[in-house]
This record gives sequence, C-alpha cells and structure tokens, in this order.
Amino acid sequence: MTAVLDSSVSVEGQGAAVPEVNALKAKALHTALSDAILFTTPKALGLPMLEAIRLEFGGGQLIAVATDRFTLGASRVEYSGAAFDMLLEAADAKTLITMAKTAKRDEGWREVTVEVADVEFRPRVTFRFNSGESVTVRGSDLDFPKWRLLIPADSSRMGTTVGVGYDPSRLVPFTKVRPNEGGARRRMTMYPTVASNGRPGPTAVRIGDNFTGVVFPERPDDDGASWSYARPDWLAAPASVAASGPEGVR
Repeated sequence: MTAVLDSSVSVEGQGAAVPEVNALKAKALHTALSDAILFTTPKALGLPMLEAIRLEFGGGQLIAVATDRFTLGASRVEYSGAAFDMLLEAADAKTLITMAKTAKRDEGWREVTVEVADVEFRPRVTFRFNSGESVTVRGSDLDFPKWRLLIPADSSRMGTTVGVGYDPSRLVPFTKVRPNEGGARRRMTMYPTVASNGRPGPTAVRIGDNFTGVVFPERPDDDGASWSYARPDWLAAPASVAASGPEGVR
C-alpha cells in the first residue's frame, strides 16, 4: 500500500493503461467497508483469503463482502462508474475506513474518485478524496469463495424449521451493521432454511434494504436432524405454589 497526498496520477511504462475515474460518497465507502470488515477472519487463524474484503464495483453500486466461514456479510452502497472487482486486504481496508470517516456536516460534499489500472491482473486502485487525501492499494491475487452460492436464492427451503442453534458470538457482528440507519424501527430479519439432508441450513439475514448476510447454524447437541423444543423443567410451578394449590391462589 502506498499513501500519497498530491493530486497527480503517474503512469509507468509505455502503453500502460490510463486509470479510469469513478466516484462515490466518502460516507458510502466508509459504510460498506465498516460493514464488511466485521465478517473477516482474524489474521491469527492463517486464512488470508478470508481476512480480505471482496469489492465489486459496477451497475450503479459497490458491494463489499466478507466471510469468516461461519457468517457472511454483504453491504451495498451507491457508486457510479466502470465495473471491476478486487480483493482488498484487511490492513488496506482499515486504512480506507479511517480515511473515509466523514463528519455529518461534510457528508453532502465529501466524495471519492476511484482510479483503476491493471484490471486484468491485480488491480492497482487509487482512492482519491476531494478533501485532499488519497491512498493507492494493490488488490490481492488470492481466491475468494463463490459467496453468492452461500446465500439462499429463494424461500423454497424456508418455513419448515422449528429450532435452529447458533453460536451467540456469531450473531454479534450483525448487531454492529449500519448502527445509524433505521432509527427505532431498525430490524434484523432472519430466515432459517433446511438443507437437503434435513438438517438446519444457512440462515439468511436482512438488515434494511442494503445489507444481506448469512449465519451458519450449529449442529444439534444430540446429532439429530434438527433441534427439538422442550419447555425447561425449571419453569414448573415453584414448590411453594405446588404445595398450596394452583399458582396465584393462596
């Protein structure tokens, strides 16, 4: 990663491609990256392809997506310009998140132009802010999972699951997505599915119109096909009530 503060663009070598300029709001870039980085894998696990964020530019939008194998998050923001994609390393993502953070009073005017070269190999991308900052990053050449295949395509496998078990820690990142959007009506909607073998499948997650994700369930404790429900025994009437008659009668 190379940070620069001047406004010039250098092209090295004869016949080098001239970077194509594209644009989005600084706040939008901050939102997309801040959402996605919640779902990356810690460096200590040694899975570099899952430490990164996949960025897909084009079609009027930027999608930032990451997965740690147990959860997946995909965040969409508006973008105008050419279509290309890249795998952004976590360290570069953190730099961009810091750089793109924008005070509320500046959200209307602060923008980023995105200059791209070497699209066919490892994109070299310069994010240039109209407030003067810029940073150039090189996309990773690692392979990212085919993430769209992990998100349920429709509701055909939904509606038949009664119990689904989750590791509570896997749900925490979803609570941090777009914290300033939605106000009192902010909701996280979950859609459990059933896999072809009858076990609980991936649960689709929606937060607003521009974030979707997946959380993968835990296997039932008894290794059965699904989690079965039973009211806890400790909810039975307390001994004092059982001895004196129906609950509420003294």
